[in-house]
Amino acid sequence: MTPKKKRGLGRGIEALFSDNIESQLGEDVNTNNLIFIPIELLKPNPFQPRKFFSRESLAELAESIKDRGVLQPILVRPTKNKKQEWQIIAGERRWRASQIAGLHEIPVSIKNIKDEDIAIVALIENIQREDLSPIEEAKGYKKLMENFSITQEELGSKIRRSRAYVTNFIRLLSLPKEVQDLLVEKKISIGQVRPIIGHKNAIELARMIVKNGLNARQVEILAKSKVVNKGSTKSSIDVNIRSLENEIEEIIGLKTIIQDKNGKGQIIFKYQNLEQLEEIIKKIKK
Repeated sequence: MTPKKKRGLGRGIEALFSDNIESQLGEDVNTNNLIFIPIELLKPNPFQPRKFFSRESLAELAESIKDRGVLQPILVRPTKNKKQEWQIIAGERRWRASQIAGLHEIPVSIKNIKDEDIAIVALIENIQREDLSPIEEAKGYKKLMENFSITQEELGSKIRRSRAYVTNFIRLLSLPKEVQDLLVEKKISIGQVRPIIGHKNAIELARMIVKNGLNARQVEILAKSKVVNKGSTKSSIDVNIRSLENEIEEIIGLKTIIQDKNGKGQIIFKYQNLEQLEEIIKKIKK
């Protein structure tokens, strides 16, 4: 079987990686290409990784556009096989806000650019501006790898991220849909959800994270809990107690059990021999 040929990422893609992608893309665009185009003739970028646009954010930008206009032209390219239609390369958020602001025309810079480069540009533009949810970013990485037959390491190099960074994001896509939605809605963070990736009770654990406001360390402890791994996800499990048990175990080096009821209880240390008992006593005396 003939191995699948890698398509590469287009000519001069490295030049697109800077703090201002649009400036780099537009630097060889003739000023004559800066024109005003009817807003309805612009179409969204099919490679746009971001699927959710905050209404509040768009409304704020629309108010700014009403006051000052569109200060930075939108970058576009002619749509293939269609006259009088342009595809947005970068600036879809400004285009959407301009519609809300009631503009009929919008300033654009026209540039010919390949599909491969557009996909990269759309992803990086959003990453740099922190506009993507973790799931959107993960899907963007996966789509680039599948469409252009590149490895995680090659993609990481192109977007100036480590291979591990790309891998960790793509692993988020293995989470159940309900948990992914919580990430998109910013009800949980990547740090909180990372310990439950691949866990058989990921959905229940995610609900507990939201309900109890657990931090990443508490989630790690809860995910390893025997009670949870047996299939029980009762919210009565006191993660704070589990956290304290873990801290004490790290200090004394022995299995520790805290039995608490309404703020009263006892701490049990499990030792295997007299030497371990003597070691506990020494540490308590200190």
